[in-house]
Amino acid sequence: MGKSASKIQPQVMMDLVSITKYSEAELKQKYSEFLSFHPSGSMLESEYVTMYKLLFPKGDAEQFALLTFKNFDKNGDGTVDFKEFICALFVTSRGDIHQKLEWAFNLYDIDNNGSISRGECFEIIKAIHSMMDMQGETPDKITDKIFTQLDKNADGKVTRQEFIEGSKVNPSIIALLNIKSRD
Repeated sequence: MGKSASKIQPQVMMDLVSITKYSEAELKQKYSEFLSFHPSGSMLESEYVTMYKLLFPKGDAEQFALLTFKNFDKNGDGTVDFKEFICALFVTSRGDIHQKLEWAFNLYDIDNNGSISRGECFEIIKAIHSMMDMQGETPDKITDKIFTQLDKNADGKVTRQEFIEGSKVNPSIIALLNIKSRD
């Protein structure tokens, strides 16, 4: 998809319909809306952060937005184009539990080393806590609960397998991760 394309190329459209299960009409509408906010065809990190701040005006959304931007920017070029945006939007809103957990694991694995450290988990939980202006349990306590339940071999890290398998069988982890199941 070119940077200034006014319509989605046919092959990209076919790919997006297949990947996202959105209809062509839905994708055309979403693309038109995306272009109305991002005429260049892509969103900069600063625009992404601004969007999150508007969505969560009561809390501090900046840190969470910065952490999630990398999950949207799949090709690592510092921008999010429509294809990247709509694929991530699909997973987070309409994806099945496994897709959502894969996406969440990639978010929590900040350094992309294939496992989540306690520090990475804490950083994400703290960002969510700030963004949602949450009261009650502290990010430390939430992180402890997640690690107690998911780090089965107690090695101080949660692998992709531990994360996905442990989360699927534990509704409290799904709730702590703020993931809504569509299965």
